[in-house]
Amino acid sequence: MANAHNGVTFNKEVMVKLDEIDSDVTRVSQVVSEIAEESRNQQEGVRQINAAVDQLNTVTQQAAANAEESAAASEELAGQSTTLTSLVGTFITSGGEQAVVRPSASRRPPVPTRAPALRRPAAAPVKPRAGKALAPAAVGFDSDSDVDALLNSF
Repeated sequence: MANAHNGVTFNKEVMVKLDEIDSDVTRVSQVVSEIAEESRNQQEGVRQINAAVDQLNTVTQQAAANAEESAAASEELAGQSTTLTSLVGTFITSGGEQAVVRPSASRRPPVPTRAPALRRPAAAPVKPRAGKALAPAAVGFDSDSDVDALLNSF
């Protein structure tokens, strides 16, 4: 009977150990499930970061393209400004004086001191105002303020 009693005790100890193993296997399974869930979350986070980096890359490329376009437009405007300054310097007021145009500091080349006057087409001759003679083939202005008004209209 002692052997039977030892067998029952041994069987109970085996059952306790098997229950502990089952409990440990359940805990390990839960940990593996949590790791898998966190891996999916991390994968989604990496996907979002990649999308954000792609978007930043696109915005950076657009900004670079816009900067290039702005630089080109700025050069074009500088050229047009120089041309306009040169052309305005050719106007002669009704008093026979040449219009004075002062370019902005260091942004435009100096205007020639004696530029040729603008010529009108033969079909549209300039009619002088009463009592005031205009220089031939010149555009007439009553005063420097008329020239300033023209320049400010641009």
